[in-house]
Order: sequence, then structure tokens, then C-alpha cells
Amino acid sequence: MVELQIIENQEMLSRDLLRAVDLKSYAWPYPKESQIQWIQDNLRPEDMHVFLTEGGEDRAYMTLSPVTGVLNGRQTPFLGVGCVCSKEKGRGYGQMLMREVNNYLIQNTFRGMLFCRQRVVDFYRKNGWQTVPSDRIKSSVIEEGVFLMVFNCPDVDSLVYYDRSF
Repeated sequence: MVELQIIENQEMLSRDLLRAVDLKSYAWPYPKESQIQWIQDNLRPEDMHVFLTEGGEDRAYMTLSPVTGVLNGRQTPFLGVGCVCSKEKGRGYGQMLMREVNNYLIQNTFRGMLFCRQRVVDFYRKNGWQTVPSDRIKSSVIEEGVFLMVFNCPDVDSLVYYDRSF
């Protein structure tokens, strides 16, 4: 049975931090110490670690970070999706994680936002996310070659984003 476990950063135990780093290491092969340091330096207490487990074993991981943008002229809260990774490629765990998180966003009436490179745009599109055309975005946070995608957010005429990277 697949389950979603969400832990606020301020509630993370050392063993949970190591779980996150172990899963992140499949996508980002940096030393564990540097990954722990990145989490400590970049995640805020209210940010969330999301684990997808199956049969009690960790399969996939991501973070959710509360951020704010201006959507169609109105200040709007989003949950920023970051660090999406799966223990095993091609087994569907990334897709399961996205499906479960999408359900979480819908059930809690959150809008989702993520930044990604071209090579993974199709993955997110297949999972219900939409790319915001660059001519509708105003931001100093988005790097060249990075796409902004949203979920549970129909009719994006304009999106201004100056909050943090996540």
C-alpha cells in the first residue's frame, strides 16, 4: 500500500532528515553532509518534507514550501514543489508521488508551483501541471532555461513571482 507522509521541517527528527538525504542522493549525488547543510540553509521551519512509502519503505521524496505570488493581479499563496526524486527510475514512484501530492493540493485548496528544466516538463504535464508561458511571468528568481509550472490554477493571465527559490 502506498502512503504519503508529510513532516514539517521544524518537526523533522535526525532519522527523518537522513531518510530525505538518502532519497535525494538518487537524483543529486552530493555528499550527505552537503545535502544536510543545504536543507538546513534553505528550508524554513514551515516547509514540508513529503515521503511516498510503499510497504513501509521510502520510495520517493519532495519538499513543499509555502510561497506567495501575484496571480492575475491578486496576491496568492502557493505551495512550491522542490527536490522531486525517486529511489528507482521507471517504476512509477515519481508519478505516484505527484498524484498523491496533487490530491493533497486539491483537498486543501492549495495552488502548486514548481520550476523545472525542459527535460522534465513532459513528466509534470502528464501529471496535470501546466507550463506558464514566459510572456505571462514577471520574476527575477527564474533562471534562463527554467520553466515555471502550476497546478490547481486555471486561467493564468499573469504571474508575478519574487519570493524565494525552493
